[in-house]
Amino acid sequence: MEAGGPAVPPQTPPSYVAPGASGGGPAKPSGLWWAGAIVIAIVLAVGGYFFGSNHEADKYKPGASGYQEIYTAGAQAGTAVGDEAGKKSGARYGKKVGYKSGNADGIKEGTANGTAAGAKAALGGFSWTNGTHYIVTTTDPTLSGVPTAIATQSPMQPNTEYALCQANSAEVCSKPEKK
Repeated sequence: MEAGGPAVPPQTPPSYVAPGASGGGPAKPSGLWWAGAIVIAIVLAVGGYFFGSNHEADKYKPGASGYQEIYTAGAQAGTAVGDEAGKKSGARYGKKVGYKSGNADGIKEGTANGTAAGAKAALGGFSWTNGTHYIVTTTDPTLSGVPTAIATQSPMQPNTEYALCQANSAEVCSKPEKK
């Protein structure tokens, strides 16, 4: 630049414009380029899938370590579920059988206890001997459901005649037998 002369702007290199492109900036890919990129991506994805899946499948074939791992894990999980279901089923069955057995035993014991209590109330708590005949007097029972109760008991004596007393026909009197 010379002194006193006009100012000259600095020189910049000329920008390159590709043939057929308008303006500046990078060129955009064409539709053919995108179709090729998609085909390549599909080929890579399908190849990767088959390569990877075949390799993974080999780990789980019978006899392989992966097969044994998943078999053992499945067996343990199945056994745990089966055990729990078995416990629940067994408890239900046990309650059902236990209830039937307990109910039958309870009825049997209750009947025996009720019969004994009724007999005690009706028979006055006296001691009785099989084959012995008794003279008894009755009274109103204290236990509901028992129609009558024994108030007194006397064993009949051999070779003795018994009859209603003439003075009180509610009592039994004894007279020796005449021979």
